[in-house]
Amino acid sequence: MAKNDLTALRDHMFEVIERLKANNDPEASECEKIDVETAKAITNAAQTIVHSAKIEIDFLKIIAKGDNIQGVEAAVEKTKFLSPKSSNGPSH
Repeated sequence: MAKNDLTALRDHMFEVIERLKANNDPEASECEKIDVETAKAITNAAQTIVHSAKIEIDFLKIIAKGDNIQGVEAAVEKTKFLSPKSSNGPSH
C-alpha cells in the first residue's frame, strides 16, 4: 500500500525534480526522465494536497483558541492527514 503523508509527498516531489533534471542528461534512460506536462500535473496535485493540509491546520488552530481540549483531540483524530498515527493520509 502506498504511503500517503507529507514526508512521502516531499519524496515524490524531489523525485519529479530529479527526473526533470535527467531530461538533460544524455546518459539517462527513458525510465529516469519525465515529460514536463506530467511533472506539471504532479505538481498541481501536490499543491492541492498541501493546501488541504493548511486548511486542516487552520481549522485546528481555530478550535484550539476556544480552549476546548476535547474538541481539539476529536478534530485531530478525524484529521488523519495530520495525525502521526496515520500512514495512509486523508480519508477523503
